Amino acid sequence: MAALVFCGACSPGVSGEPVAELWDPCTIPSDAVAAAGVNAEIVDSGQFDQGNSQWRYCSFRQDWFVLTISSTTTAISEFRGDSRSVNPEDIDIGGRPALSFQQLPGTLDEACHIAYASTAGAIEFAVRNAGDPSTVGDYCAEARRISGALESATPP
Repeated sequence: MAALVFCGACSPGVSGEPVAELWDPCTIPSDAVAAAGVNAEIVDSGQFDQGNSQWRYCSFRQDWFVLTISSTTTAISEFRGDSRSVNPEDIDIGGRPALSFQQLPGTLDEACHIAYASTAGAIEFAVRNAGDPSTVGDYCAEARRISGALESATPP
């Protein structure tokens, strides 16, 4: 099953020092993913370049949503500045300053993203509809809950 990855900020240009190698989100232990209330079976993973940004991702499906965890060279400021980022909100995830934002709210492709900086680039958790409009929950509540549960499994 292929999973469409929404990147929070796909604009070119990365500020700061380049990241030598992106962290692999699929290295989060499966027991930690399961403890976060998500089916730990990986449904998609990979790496891609978009503009001047590099991305590495791992996706999991849980009932009505798909969770995609990514590491990227995209700066947090670029997520905030992207015109597709709706309702940006500064939040705290596990003691880290983070940014919550939505993409395509009110559509079948709606997604909620949580992004924070790390030593391995930015880390992004995206929760989006798995394709069944009859079983939809609160994407942002799930993204916050899951990113909080898995924050300690990501690079500092």
